[in-house]
Amino acid sequence: MMSIPVISQLIIFPIKSLGPVALQQAEVDALGLVGDRRFMLVSDSGQFITQRTRPDLTRFALKLYGSDYLIMDQVTKNHRVLAVNPALGDWVDVTLWDDAIRVREVADGISVWFSELLHESVRLVQIQSEAPREIQAKYQTQGSQQSSFADSLPILVASEASYQAVGRQLGSSFDWMRFRANIIISGVEAFEEDTWSEFTLGPVRLMGAKPCARCQLVNVEPSSGEVDTTMLAALSTFRKVENKVYFGQQAVPVVLGRLSVGDEIHVEKSKDALF
Repeated sequence: MMSIPVISQLIIFPIKSLGPVALQQAEVDALGLVGDRRFMLVSDSGQFITQRTRPDLTRFALKLYGSDYLIMDQVTKNHRVLAVNPALGDWVDVTLWDDAIRVREVADGISVWFSELLHESVRLVQIQSEAPREIQAKYQTQGSQQSSFADSLPILVASEASYQAVGRQLGSSFDWMRFRANIIISGVEAFEEDTWSEFTLGPVRLMGAKPCARCQLVNVEPSSGEVDTTMLAALSTFRKVENKVYFGQQAVPVVLGRLSVGDEIHVEKSKDALF
């Protein structure tokens, strides 16, 4: 008898490229899991900043602090509370890959706090509903036409079996947070999520839009910020198509609602596997 796949983990990354926060329940809105990648660090010129160029961003761990977030710098032991709905300053024009986005800087000196710790002038900004970041028309659904500060589409889904398959190829275990997925699934075969075109998770319905192409960010060890190129190299030996390496399925909300760890997953429509 085949097991029914379920959600085993729900994870948000409140500030793009900083530490994760694990949840037992998460609301899904048009931008993905509520709280996921709604904040981002940018340079003075408005260019987004991630672990690709600043692997030391792994120094910042986050955890829930009431309804807000506590940011902890694991190097200096300094900490700072970030409100979910913070006081906001000026509007700022920023660039995230090919998208030009109008956002607002978070007030109360938190940009200065980050700048002093990173020894680089940065701003912490928040995405705004008045200036949505639209996704490509071919990926838009009745539930979502926009995304957060995620690299591309709102939600990333991966299975436990897929992580385990990468570990076998690598020849060792690794921190799953390297791949920064939002929804981790148990009870399926490795990379089965590649074939999910539309699926329900409890009351929520998602469109499996496209596989997620990976970059050197997966080489960054989340606990230390150290870079080890063997991760992407191992992945490329069996997950490479036309010079791109894939892991995980990018998804777009169709029907919004609340997800819970343990929710059953039912595949409504399938598509061909990537490999």
